[in-house]
Amino acid sequence: MNLMKSKWRGRSSVSLTVLFMLAAIIAAGVFLRAQALLGTEVSEPLQAEAAEAYALAQTLSSQGAYQVLVAPFDSSSEAAATGGEALGSLGYPLFLSLFATPEATANSLTAAVIAQLVLGALAILLVFMLGTRLMDPHWGLIIAFLTAVSPFLVNVSLYLVGATLLLVTLILYLMTATKLGERGAMLRTFVAAALLGVVALVDPTYQFLILPWVLLLFVTGRTSASKIVLPLAAVLGFALVFGPWIARNQNVIDAPIDAAPIATSIQQGMPPADAANATMAAQGADSPSVIAALGRLGGGLIKDPIGFLSWYFVEKPQRLWSFGQPTSAEQSFVYPVSQTPYAENPLFLTSEEFMGILHGPLLLIGAIGMIFVWLPFAGRRLTPSQRIGLRSISLVLIYATLAHLFGAAEPHYATPLLPLVFVMALTPLYILTARRLEAAPPKKSKTAPESEAESEQEADAETA
Repeated sequence: MNLMKSKWRGRSSVSLTVLFMLAAIIAAGVFLRAQALLGTEVSEPLQAEAAEAYALAQTLSSQGAYQVLVAPFDSSSEAAATGGEALGSLGYPLFLSLFATPEATANSLTAAVIAQLVLGALAILLVFMLGTRLMDPHWGLIIAFLTAVSPFLVNVSLYLVGATLLLVTLILYLMTATKLGERGAMLRTFVAAALLGVVALVDPTYQFLILPWVLLLFVTGRTSASKIVLPLAAVLGFALVFGPWIARNQNVIDAPIDAAPIATSIQQGMPPADAANATMAAQGADSPSVIAALGRLGGGLIKDPIGFLSWYFVEKPQRLWSFGQPTSAEQSFVYPVSQTPYAENPLFLTSEEFMGILHGPLLLIGAIGMIFVWLPFAGRRLTPSQRIGLRSISLVLIYATLAHLFGAAEPHYATPLLPLVFVMALTPLYILTARRLEAAPPKKSKTAPESEAESEQEADAETA
């Protein structure tokens, strides 16, 4: 029995066998995450960014999101005590506010983690749907399986960081982007950009991703009208969601974008000696300065070009993607743990070893796929929807990698991107075999009016 029966290029039917295998993969992913929850003990769950996010969640729970958007915090609120008025993110604290209590209790923290485990299971389904839209159910099952058993993706749900929520919102944005080659491209672009606004609210690292994506829409537009309409729809969709946050910042801190987290991230991403000097220099200032941080960055390049390039383009990528070293579950821990099933459970140890073997090859082939999708050869073997979808994934990976290379580069920042790496790793093989697997049926001869009408439909479909 064939797992996939091709109907026409870019569309496929999902058989009962595929659905059964998908259900088994999701069940395995849920089992691993549930057992990880029961068998893992985080030494101090509320620290660093987790503590800041939960403090803001408590404020949102008590004051309400509207009050936070239109007015300064109450002086007695947790967020005012820990982070002041300048906030880098709203999306994840808003999610946490559903579970936050005035006093951080074990029950409230556990409820938030369980909700993240549900999102993690949903992510397995969503990456299958994304892979099926871009390729076919065969490839979608492989991507879903890798997502289900990855120790990084299993463990990150156990921490109060926004990685799991970011993963789900990113996939929803990309799933919508894969439909831009079909009818109603303007509306789909508006919705995709609005979802990108949600992504930016969850993680401010992505608040500038709209700029290269709008440029991509402009460059790939097939008509002069689409080169204007689609980027404009994207800007409006993004502004609808992210605009209120910009207005809040302008009203409260007199700046549309809070630059302090950006400057802090750049300082933290410097070589250890430079980072220490930058931190000491910033202690006397009211808030870190982006200009000052960029000045120190340029000074490091001038002072030691070889060391600068080695740090930012060799050592930091290795740290961010946990590449070039034996991959273990310990690298996937955001904060230290006193107990984990990856220490002695045979099933977890097997999955850890399996993914450890694949980790390096998947990253290397994924990097090749990120470049491959932009080549004319690949474009000719893909439908318009596949082209915009795969290139949008490549754009996300390139953008996020560069942003973290020049900022903080902790492994858990790359964890939500792993399913996208899995997609890119399978893309070269799919493209090389696409013509043989999904050969288009021979076309019948058409009259001149029919051919002209079809050409107009193809032009509309290839928009973006």
